[in-house]
Amino acid sequence: MKRFLLLMALLLSLAAVFPGHAEQAEEAISEWTVMFYFCGSDLESGHSYATGNLEEISYCLTYDTITSAMQGKKDAAPETEDVNVVIETGGSKKWHAETLGMEVKTDRLQRWHFRPALVTLENVMKKLTQVEGLNSRELLEGLSEEIHDHAKIELEQEVPLASMAAPETLTDFIRWSAEAYPAKKYALVLWDHGTGARNGLLIDELYDGDTMRLDELKNALADSGVHFEAVLFDACLMANLETACAIDDHADWMIASEELVAGKGTAMYSWLQQLYFTPQMNGSRLGRWICDMTQEKYAAENAGQAEDTLTWSVIDLSKIDRLADGFDRFFATCNNIYIHDPDYMVDFCQIMNDSFEFGLGDANMIDLSRILYHPFSVMGLEKSLYTELVDALAEAVVYNTHGPNRASAGGLSFCYTPKGTEDELNAYARVCPSSHYLALLDAINPEWQAPAWVFEKAEKLPEIVDLQSYQIRVKKGFHTDGSPTFTVVAGFPCLWDVSVDVSWLNPASGNIVRLGRTKAGYELNVEAQQVTYGLANFTTWPTLEGVHCAAELASESYMGALLYNIPLMVGGENYMLRCGVEDFDRPPIVYGFWEGYNTDNGAFGRNVIPISKMAGQDFTLLYPIDGTEGDNTRYELSKPMTLFRSLEISSAPLKAGTYYLDFVVQDIFLRPLPLGRAEVSWDGKQIVTKKSTWDGEAVLTVAKEN
Repeated sequence: MKRFLLLMALLLSLAAVFPGHAEQAEEAISEWTVMFYFCGSDLESGHSYATGNLEEISYCLTYDTITSAMQGKKDAAPETEDVNVVIETGGSKKWHAETLGMEVKTDRLQRWHFRPALVTLENVMKKLTQVEGLNSRELLEGLSEEIHDHAKIELEQEVPLASMAAPETLTDFIRWSAEAYPAKKYALVLWDHGTGARNGLLIDELYDGDTMRLDELKNALADSGVHFEAVLFDACLMANLETACAIDDHADWMIASEELVAGKGTAMYSWLQQLYFTPQMNGSRLGRWICDMTQEKYAAENAGQAEDTLTWSVIDLSKIDRLADGFDRFFATCNNIYIHDPDYMVDFCQIMNDSFEFGLGDANMIDLSRILYHPFSVMGLEKSLYTELVDALAEAVVYNTHGPNRASAGGLSFCYTPKGTEDELNAYARVCPSSHYLALLDAINPEWQAPAWVFEKAEKLPEIVDLQSYQIRVKKGFHTDGSPTFTVVAGFPCLWDVSVDVSWLNPASGNIVRLGRTKAGYELNVEAQQVTYGLANFTTWPTLEGVHCAAELASESYMGALLYNIPLMVGGENYMLRCGVEDFDRPPIVYGFWEGYNTDNGAFGRNVIPISKMAGQDFTLLYPIDGTEGDNTRYELSKPMTLFRSLEISSAPLKAGTYYLDFVVQDIFLRPLPLGRAEVSWDGKQIVTKKSTWDGEAVLTVAKEN
């Protein structure tokens, strides 16, 4: 009797919390239609992540399930669903959804409709008789297997295979969904890789990595004729101003992440279940649930880096025009200073360079709020413009969540890409909200010319190669220990960062292999008003299980925490071992194995595998061979080692031999200015630099290619 009363209390409490369906029975149209656009890509073929999210969907209940259970109905279903869920699958070489009863094909695009299972009172009572002392949470968990078994993801239509990254493919799916399942409110979930503002999202591996640019996304939504209550980007790096500008005419709310998104994506079961229970919610409320529940998902899983670096935002798209206008005015101010006050331009560049960067440096996405909250912004901008920008950003970002290592994330980023390639900048120009910003990129990147229409709104600026104020002049020299150095003779204010790429000549193979990049050290001569850069700590290098490894500094957070990547091979697959240094008095934190960054399409791996899942296997360290890069990178391999449940990372002196040091200077516009390679010999005690490889003076500026 006690268990029966518990059940009735549970069901009646749910009925009290969630408004009854009877009030909506007379409505001929649903409250919501949620369109899931699953471009599976390698996330599905390699890791079953799309299937995992489909499985989350399959566990959802509806209010009608509860009503039917209370009335003792077994198979009853309402004539009109409060929430319709429709799905399109494609873009992957292999699917793993057989356990869901889905035969997902790779030679066709398929459209599905999800209908939640109906759990009857009879089966609830049966579950109660099986377990003593069952509480309401345990009851629902105990019924989950039955819910999953009786949920239906039914195939409704097959269409000829096409690229999921083609805008017409997305348009056609949206039109079909709205016609088949009309609703008061529509939501679109774009699920796959995201690469930020330069390269877009949705990478179809059946079409040679075809990617949808942001201008194509804008056209796809416009051609569909559907206005969305909310658009969710279940993809990396899409909470940016450029994406918001691309979709603001076609949606009310945008939910997205500034940072990389873990492979398991958003808490799809939790937020969709909440929508089923409270279909009266609007896009803003839905977005808040997505942010909060996704943060809870990774906290509950104790997901390490995924939890620490999480960011999610809810953006009011009706406020984006105001923010975009202020953004353009900000760069109009920058451009005026670029011409008339180079010294002050250094301060403005420092504002942007100090802003938090997402995507491990390869995406060039930086946080807008950090620009506005920088002290130089207050001093450098007119008060009215500064106030307008702060207010506009606060209005646009109505809600955001973030992990402890992304505490400074403000909810929206933008693409700061002065070193982009010609193709990347041509694509970016189509979605950039500021002509003045494009005019600045035109001036500081001699390899790119902005479209003519840019200068209908913005003044054409003198190219940086013609302005001596921005040139850096250096003189090469030697430290007392024999290592190479260089002294900045002129243009020191325009220098932002100096690093050193370290490579080693393997005498056994004759290959020069890369060990990684490290920060340079410096000595300041106040009297001479000069600064000299050289090696900070060349003679010791990181080791993994006592073996020197190639270690790349991937990112440095606003609070000083460091993230490193170490390339290695496990089970015939290449990974980056990700480790973080948060407290320099303690050993590095090992997060797991990451798939890395694809230089061809700009996609970031969303999969970080814990060490425990690969323990017991053999692994080898990888050393990139000099002269190979990107997808054509060739490696030398260490001897095989056994992967234990924990790995020891420490430092040890480098072995004697010949090394090559490439100094790379970044100017205030973050443009890499190579200084040249020095060859050094190290005998374990002393460094000797080959003088013929390191001599003379140089003017560091980016020159146009012939």
